[in-house]
Amino acid sequence: MAKDMLDAICDAEARAQNSELNAKQTAAQMAAKAKHDAAELISDREKKARAEADQKLEKAKADGEKTVAEAAGQAQKKCGAISAAADKNRGKVIKKAADALLG
Repeated sequence: MAKDMLDAICDAEARAQNSELNAKQTAAQMAAKAKHDAAELISDREKKARAEADQKLEKAKADGEKTVAEAAGQAQKKCGAISAAADKNRGKVIKKAADALLG
C-alpha cells in the first residue's frame, strides 16, 4: 500500500512536471508567434504609411508645380503690362526729362 501511494505521488509529480514543461513551451510558442505577428503588423503599417506619405508628397509636388506655373504666368502678364506701359510712356518721359534739363 505504501509503495502504491509512493508510486502515485511520483506519477503525479512527473505529470505535474510534464504539464509545467508543456505550459512553458506553449507559452514560449505563443509569445514567439505574438512577437512575429506584431513585427509583421508593424511592417505592414510602415509600408502603408510610407506609401501614403509618398502619394501625399507626389501630390504636393504636383500642386507646387501647378502653383509655380500659375504664378509664372501671372508674372509674365504683369511684366507684359509694365513693358507695354513703359513703351507707351517712354517718349513722354524722355521729352519731360529733356525739357527739364533744357529748361
